[in-house]
Amino acid sequence: MTIHYKKRRGELPVGLEKYITELVDILKREIRSYNAVIELLILEEKNLVACDTASLAEVVERQGDLFSSIACLEKSRTDTLAKIAGILGHDSRTLTVTRLSEMVGDPLRKELLEAGLVLSSVYENTRRKKSTNSLLIRQGIILVENDIRMILSAAGKNRHKSAVYSPGAGQERLSGSFYLDGKM
Repeated sequence: MTIHYKKRRGELPVGLEKYITELVDILKREIRSYNAVIELLILEEKNLVACDTASLAEVVERQGDLFSSIACLEKSRTDTLAKIAGILGHDSRTLTVTRLSEMVGDPLRKELLEAGLVLSSVYENTRRKKSTNSLLIRQGIILVENDIRMILSAAGKNRHKSAVYSPGAGQERLSGSFYLDGKM
């Protein structure tokens, strides 16, 4: 398969086809990885709602592994784009998948565009789902803090003291700590 400039109809420099094929492969692997992250975020949401901390810890660990893998893939993508930019004589900071697709002919042009668009969409879906789960976590923390305050209040009444819970306790106490005093 020969890659042609879209506008000049001349052949691209030697070795470029290999790098473009490698780039498409990297993009497809990133898409698969982000889809796996989305599946784990859905599991994370279910575990948050069910208050299943053991399963939640496992899911979060698997997410960490996937995000490490995605970081490696992103580095590979940027390195491959830099090699392509070097061959084409372009600035690697401004060469994007979309811009590159405008320089090559079919069928790689179509593959580059599709992979770039799908990756962008999957990334945005991942970002939205992560944001939703962060909101659930914050709401869960608020509920737990309220429960702690109620429990400590009841415990303090039994001892004729007030129980105080402070999520942002001073430096002498750890954050989220509590203590019993006789002030209230």
